[in-house]
Amino acid sequence: MAFSLLSSFPTCGFPKQAQWKGISNNSSSSSTRMNVFCASPTQSDQATTKISAAQDHIVRRSANYSPSIWDNDVVQSLRSDYLESESYRKQATKLIGEVRMMFDNVVDPLEKLELIDTLQRLGVFYHFKDEINETLKKLSMDCSGVAWKKENLHATALEYRLLRQHGYHVNQDVFTSFMDEDGKIKASFSQDCLGMLNLYEASYLSVEGETILEKAIITAVKHLKECREEQ
Repeated sequence: MAFSLLSSFPTCGFPKQAQWKGISNNSSSSSTRMNVFCASPTQSDQATTKISAAQDHIVRRSANYSPSIWDNDVVQSLRSDYLESESYRKQATKLIGEVRMMFDNVVDPLEKLELIDTLQRLGVFYHFKDEINETLKKLSMDCSGVAWKKENLHATALEYRLLRQHGYHVNQDVFTSFMDEDGKIKASFSQDCLGMLNLYEASYLSVEGETILEKAIITAVKHLKECREEQ
């Protein structure tokens, strides 16, 4: 009896629904239950239409940014006398040659590192890629020349940063001579503002697990704030 009652319910979406329409339903309660289990196609379409309409009326937040005045026509219309004038080109070529001579004439490794750092900060280092790569390669292979950077936090941190920026592996142990037993910067270097600044910048090139630099950056920030207050 129960099986016959369940079989009499029309089920939406079944391919054999047309065959089931021929089965007679002797009780009016079956038709009532049918309306509960099966929604008519018209009701489904209306519900879908309401959902679509609600989605179309969603108001999204807008920052109301003004359009940029720097469109393509404006950018293409910009001109620079420094690029078009032949005299400026000759002067630039002359200055590039003078800087190349500085790489050949400078002997002190620290001065060469400072020269490379200056060129990078000025944004003109791409003119001297070969000279920079050759200098850093020699420094990375020179294991004997440690006298120039011994007990010099500025030199050690600058070399570490530049070598790592250019893809050379440098061990964090180069900073152990500047640390005390607690892993902090020795008090004797607390007034070395330039060294602290280079140490701070070098710490951002550390990798996971290099605890020496993780601790060093905290001390460097503290001493740099003290240097700023004193000035």
